[in-house]
Amino acid sequence: MSNEITVKLKCSIKEFCNIIESKGFEIVDRFLLDDTYFIPKDIDIHKLTPREILKHSILIRDITQYMSDKHKVFKMTYKKKNIASNGDIISQQNIDCDISNINDGKKFLNAIGYKEIMNIKENNIVYGKEGLNIALEDGEKLIEIETVETNEDLNTVEKLKEKLNELQLPLDTKDYFIKKAEMKLKQISEDGV
Repeated sequence: MSNEITVKLKCSIKEFCNIIESKGFEIVDRFLLDDTYFIPKDIDIHKLTPREILKHSILIRDITQYMSDKHKVFKMTYKKKNIASNGDIISQQNIDCDISNINDGKKFLNAIGYKEIMNIKENNIVYGKEGLNIALEDGEKLIEIETVETNEDLNTVEKLKEKLNELQLPLDTKDYFIKKAEMKLKQISEDGV
């Protein structure tokens, strides 16, 4: 089971790309992630917290890979997160099921009583160096780094934080566990959708 940290940039995306490239990182992947969130039809988003709602959500993921051979990947994903009371993600796991197309996935979820609640799209550029991959997400100006269980230097969240500090990147380190889906769902709930 892997874990990850998500941190906000303190600079523009262009500036961050220049900084990371000057430190010897190279682009290792590019992709568009288009996530549509579904929840059971009987959930009232105005009566639960975003975190409680997301515990019941299933995502339809439409991933467009741009490196080497452009291709699409479709899957349904359930995210299982263990979150501490202070908001730190202690552990998380994605359970994926490949599907042949988005419409069949949506029909299936509708048939078992789920409704669409929101969509999050983000272009990602992944930079890599010496086993460390940093995914730059353009939507909210965030970076995401996952633990690497097979790498003793990067197999815990604390080691990832140390590595980021060593790199002296322009990051807002007040929160290492930004939760994009919770932020968007809170906004939707407050807007009265």
